[in-house]
Amino acid sequence: MSQHFTDLRLNTHGSAGGGEESFWPSFTDIMTVVVMIFLIAMLVLLLNNMELVKRLQSTLAAERAASEQVASTSSKNRDLQEQLQRTQSQLDMMRMQMMDMGEERDKLAGQLDQSRSSLEQSQASLEQEQAKRTKLETQLTQASQQLNELDKERDKQQERLLALQQDRKQADSRLAALQGDFDSLKVKYDKLVQPARTAKGKYVVSVRILRQDGELRRFVQSPEQKQFAAVSEKGMYGMLDKLHASHPDDMYVRIIFPDDSGLSYSEAWAITETLLRKYDYYYRAAPLDSPGGK
Repeated sequence: MSQHFTDLRLNTHGSAGGGEESFWPSFTDIMTVVVMIFLIAMLVLLLNNMELVKRLQSTLAAERAASEQVASTSSKNRDLQEQLQRTQSQLDMMRMQMMDMGEERDKLAGQLDQSRSSLEQSQASLEQEQAKRTKLETQLTQASQQLNELDKERDKQQERLLALQQDRKQADSRLAALQGDFDSLKVKYDKLVQPARTAKGKYVVSVRILRQDGELRRFVQSPEQKQFAAVSEKGMYGMLDKLHASHPDDMYVRIIFPDDSGLSYSEAWAITETLLRKYDYYYRAAPLDSPGGK
C-alpha cells in the first residue's frame, strides 16, 4: 500500500494476501448500506412529492369553487371580491413556490442517481473508491440538510394555507349572508312593484282537477259555458290554447282542487305551476313565487 493511505488490513502481522481477502467483504457491506440509504432517500422524496400534488389539487379545486361563487355575487360584494382576489394571488404565489420546491427535489434526485452510478463504477479501484466515497458522504450530508430545510418550508406553507382557507371560509359565510339579504329584499321589492292579481275585468277560465279510480280527471269551464266539461289532458291543453289565443293578455286561470281531490301537494303544485305559467296573464309576466298562485 502507498504511504498516503491508511492500511485497512485486519491482520497487519499476517500475510499480504490474507489481509486483502478480509477487507473486501467489509467494503461490500459499506457499499450496500450506502446504496440502501440512497434508495430510502429517493422513496421519501417520491412520497412527499405525491402528497404535495394531492394538496395542490385540493387547493386548485377549492380555488375554482371560490371563484365561481364570487362570480355570482352582486356589486354590493366588491370588498369581499377584492379580498378573495388577494387570497387568489397568495395561492398562486404559494403554488409557484411549491413548483420551485418540486424542481429542486428533482435536481436532488438527479444528483442521487449520479452518485449511485459513481458508486457502481467506483468498484473497479479501491484507492479511487475511497476518495469518491468521501465525496459522496459530503453530498449526502448536504442533500439531507437541504431536505430538512425543504420540509421546514413545506410546514410553513401548510400553515399559511390553513390560515388562507379559514379566511376564505369567513368570506364565503359573509357572501352567503349578503346574498340571502339581497334575495329577501328582491322578493319584497317584486311584491311591492307588482300589481295584485285579480279576476276583475279578466277572461276567467276555470280548471277543476281530481283523481278518480286512480286516474286524473280534468274539467274546464269558459265564460261561454254554463257548466264544466270533462276533457282529456290533450283536450284540456287544446282548449286552453284556443282560449289563450283569443285572450292572450287578459286570460285569468282559476285552478280548483276539491278537498277530496286525491292529489298530493307536489302533484297539485306542479299542475298549478304549469298552467299558470303557460296561460295566466299575471304569471306570464311575473314569477310564480308561492304554491297555488295568488
